[in-house]
Amino acid sequence: MSRARGLFALAALALASVSGAGRAEEPAEDRDTMGPEVLHNPTLERTAEQGILRAVPIAIDLPIDIALRARRVLVHYRLWGDPDWTALELRRSGARYEGAIPCLEISTVTGDLRYYLRVHDAEGRVIATGASRARPYLVTIKHDTVLEPGEGKGAKCPDPADCPAGLLGCPSERVVEIACQSDADCEGGTTCSWRGFCERVDRRKNWFSLGVQQDVGAFATAGVCSLYSQENEGYACFRADDAQYTGTAVQTNTPPSGGLGPTRVVVGFERLIHYDTTLGLRLGWAFFGEGPTPREGTAFVPFSFAARATHWFGDDLFARSGPRPYTFVTGGYAMVDLKGRTVVRENPLAPPYQGGNDLEQEVTVWKRAGDGFVGAGAGLAFAWESRRAAFVEIAAHAVFPFGALVLAPSAGITLGF
Repeated sequence: MSRARGLFALAALALASVSGAGRAEEPAEDRDTMGPEVLHNPTLERTAEQGILRAVPIAIDLPIDIALRARRVLVHYRLWGDPDWTALELRRSGARYEGAIPCLEISTVTGDLRYYLRVHDAEGRVIATGASRARPYLVTIKHDTVLEPGEGKGAKCPDPADCPAGLLGCPSERVVEIACQSDADCEGGTTCSWRGFCERVDRRKNWFSLGVQQDVGAFATAGVCSLYSQENEGYACFRADDAQYTGTAVQTNTPPSGGLGPTRVVVGFERLIHYDTTLGLRLGWAFFGEGPTPREGTAFVPFSFAARATHWFGDDLFARSGPRPYTFVTGGYAMVDLKGRTVVRENPLAPPYQGGNDLEQEVTVWKRAGDGFVGAGAGLAFAWESRRAAFVEIAAHAVFPFGALVLAPSAGITLGF
């Protein structure tokens, strides 16, 4: 084709420049919410023809309101038989952007070359488009023997593998990373990464989990069976006949005790907010391990919840399968009943408040730990594919106002969406 016809995009899109210049200026905030402006091109001028071994020149004059905001114009093109789209950046000269798809790309391949234009601002947002991936401009590449006389027969490239400086379309480097502000600025199955570039990756950002957690704890037992401790510090002591101990015990230096706490089913949700960071919420229900309610005490509440922040060790672990080690900090609400044993010695000099107590007896101690907690932990997840993983972890909780050290190992599965 002739050079004038070869620059059909320039002529056609110049019409958009003329029509756009006459519009009233809209507030910047209105333009940002309206989405990209479409640079219309007459239907008859959306196609062209040219010969092989020739660069395809492309030029565009932007409307003045778009040119003032534009920082980058990209040409996205796909050759006949190529499954992938390639991006090139046009060179700026005032309000005009121009360049060419080089000979190295055209070579001797005949068929339809499809392309469209996207105009980006300084932050990477797409503010205008010319054609689209669904309805692109077409340039049909033909062998010289089937072209009309005088059409598309300009100077050929000396060598399709050579792109010397000064030759039309040289240098025309591929754009590897396309800046963006949101997923709307990306296309073709790509999304906007946290680095601000369009990327194609199967990374799941929302994760639901289901697991089982077993609480284990340790607590002090010295003097825990006194009336004060049982009424104010979350303890409850029971004799062998299951009666709650309310005698007068002598203070002794008994060692700490501990054991299993409640067993919980825990469901959770975590949101990936960066390549190595998630924020989440976990809800639990204790179905085993509840202690007896002490006299005038509060009944056990099986419900629990926790917020957590997790750091994952590795390079973009959620984009692939394999091991995913992590640490986390957490805090929330949970009642934990811990069961232990201790020896109580009765004070023979004190008036008896409860009959049937031996001078020395072993009693069962229940410690109501909680209701709030803060803690930290570590774990390992193994993803057998990008959206499914199994995990094991352990957390150490400091509970309040009734203090104890609670360990919470758990295991389960997670699903990404």
